[in-house]
Amino acid sequence: MQTMRIIEEFNYDGIFVLNDGALIIDTKDNKVIYENSFSMHDVEQLVKVCRERNIHFAACTAFDYFVEFIDDVHVKYYGKYGINYTIHENLLSIKDNVMKFIVSAPSIIENWTHNELKINISIKTDAPHFKEYAHFKATKKEALAKVLELMNYKPSEVIAIGDFYNDLDMIEYVGLGIAMGNAPDDVKEKANEVTLSNDEDGVYHALEKYLHQ
Repeated sequence: MQTMRIIEEFNYDGIFVLNDGALIIDTKDNKVIYENSFSMHDVEQLVKVCRERNIHFAACTAFDYFVEFIDDVHVKYYGKYGINYTIHENLLSIKDNVMKFIVSAPSIIENWTHNELKINISIKTDAPHFKEYAHFKATKKEALAKVLELMNYKPSEVIAIGDFYNDLDMIEYVGLGIAMGNAPDDVKEKANEVTLSNDEDGVYHALEKYLHQ
């Protein structure tokens, strides 16, 4: 999984928030200290629809990323973003808690419905080619609030930086919310400040500006 690779590459030792706030781990011992998750049974009907239509799907657990089958499109996609996946013959037999359920197809997913979902799951990303499901309480704000509780900090003492709608609740929650230059305009409007884009090292410039005053 990409996040675990990043943790190992930078030898990071501390609290880490993953999967858009669904999971918090302590990297010292890979201990799960907080999660908002669900079981594969909760998305069983979605799995069956994907199988019937030959649509690629994946389940992201705390430390693994499982798929039932892989095609050339997704091999390239996972390679591009450094996502390490494991092929599993039957995802419905996975006993680990699931942080995200992902549906992805190179062509438009037509006639797609979400009424098979359990009440505690919501769709976080709903695009023609890509659907992403998570626990309804799995947000970056919820996870950040838990981290601040653990570390005894106030939201007013924190900087948060993001570039998309899933970052917005976190940006509005903290004392200084910063939007990346490539963020949508309505995200920028609700942020306290706007930095440069991802391609222009916007995070670096924001931290340089506000941490070295």
